[in-house]
Formats: sequence, C-alpha cells, structure tokens
Amino acid sequence: MVITCGVCTTVNSKDVDFCEGCGAELIQPRSVPPVTIEIVPLPALAPNTLRLAVKRQGSLTGTKFLLGGERLILGRFDTITGPVDIDLTGLPGCETVSRLHAELFCDQGHWFVKDLGSTNGVFVKLRTGTSFGSRLSAPYRLELGDELALGNARLVLIEEGPRAD
Repeated sequence: MVITCGVCTTVNSKDVDFCEGCGAELIQPRSVPPVTIEIVPLPALAPNTLRLAVKRQGSLTGTKFLLGGERLILGRFDTITGPVDIDLTGLPGCETVSRLHAELFCDQGHWFVKDLGSTNGVFVKLRTGTSFGSRLSAPYRLELGDELALGNARLVLIEEGPRAD
C-alpha cells in the first residue's frame, strides 16, 4: 500500500511518516468500520382533523376552515395588508372583523387564540358556557366546542374525521 502526499502529491511507501518529496507529515489511512443504517418506516400521519366552523343564528352553516400549520391569521383580505390565512370576507358578521383580527397558534399540541389589536375584539364562549367571556387581553387556550366571536362573526372549534392518538 502507498500514501499520496496531500501537499505535493508525491507517492510514498506506507512505512514513512513524512513525505519523501516535501517533508509534510503524512496521515496514515485508518480502517473505518462499516456503518449500518437501518431504515425505519414512519407511521402514517393522521390528517389534521381540527376545523373552525362558521356559526350563524345558533347553527353551524357548513362552512369550515382547516387548522393547517402552526400559526394562522384570521381577518379579511385587504389590498394593503394582503391575504390572511383564514379569510372571513363575505361571511355573516364579517363587516365587524378587522383585516388582521386574530391569530390562532398551536403550542405543544394545544391551540390558542390571540387578539391582534382588533377594533371589535375577540371573545370566547366555552363549550359548556351560556355566554361569552370578557374581551381577550392575552392568548387563550381553546378546547373542542369553544365558540369564538371576532366582532359579530362566530366560529366554533370542531373535530372531523378519525383522530390520531
């Protein structure tokens, strides 16, 4: 076996520590044990099943928004501020929804809602509640069945389809 000098490319015998051509220290090749890589298939990811359903006159309307991603902005499209993730334009009560009204974000598997300084506020009615609480002043952790009021627009957190455990 021979060693080629990395400095001057002189071919040297394996028994020398320094290059015979330039005197640079030679690095002896080491045997590296083979690496075994095990390919483990990942379990199939369950589709996201959480949605915001639009509510009007006490009933769900059938319009739903998938909670995809980890951060979503709710509001109305505007040519100055641009699109939002969940556009409430054209929905009942949308005239009281700010362009950048609220943020939904997921933290450690839990969804939270936060008012983004909207004019008409964000309110939450618990699944088991009969009325809305005070205007949000801090992020609020949502549970299934909680109802949001963004101005006069109403949305309910629901789950559809199979749930991954």
